[in-house]
Amino acid sequence: MSYPIPDLNGHDLEVRIDVKNSLFIANLRHTPGRPACTKHLHDMRHQYPDANHHCWALVADAPGNSTFWGFSDAGEPSGTAGKPMLQVLSHADIGEVSVIVIRYFGGTKLGTGGLVKAYGEAVKEVLAACPTKLKLDLCEMTITLPYDLSGKIEHVCQQYQGEIIAREYGQDLQLQVRLETHQQTALKQALAAWPQVSIAN
Repeated sequence: MSYPIPDLNGHDLEVRIDVKNSLFIANLRHTPGRPACTKHLHDMRHQYPDANHHCWALVADAPGNSTFWGFSDAGEPSGTAGKPMLQVLSHADIGEVSVIVIRYFGGTKLGTGGLVKAYGEAVKEVLAACPTKLKLDLCEMTITLPYDLSGKIEHVCQQYQGEIIAREYGQDLQLQVRLETHQQTALKQALAAWPQVSIAN
């Protein structure tokens, strides 16, 4: 499965909004997996040690895989920060992403509705500024074949968007092919037309 992920070249993206003198800093990072999300939170606590709250939401895998979602209100009233942040994040259809909203209290209480709106808005703003790229779900196959079939087999691989990343010349030719996972079964079926061709994952 392919899905959009943040395209930030290893950097964070940050947006600041002011709501009744409270400063909300939304920091977004490409985080493939929970350990990367944990590091993101650790980095923000270190970068903004004097903030009142470090609320967060994450989608640590493919956007539709709720097993890898998470959030925290981080001391704000229950349901006013992490959950609205995750609602915005999960509807953005972006994977491998975490957003931490750092809040500096400005002296005016916002109430539960005001907090929900402010945290949700901070995530919307940083997502709107975030460039994305498509993550392809790729796999590799090793195809062993007689040399006289190399032209035909390479042509079949190309029909399924297979990229030949290595060739090994022995008694037979071995091709290392990379392709999108969803194409793997179809390519195997196409190659079954040649009994002298063998395939290993």
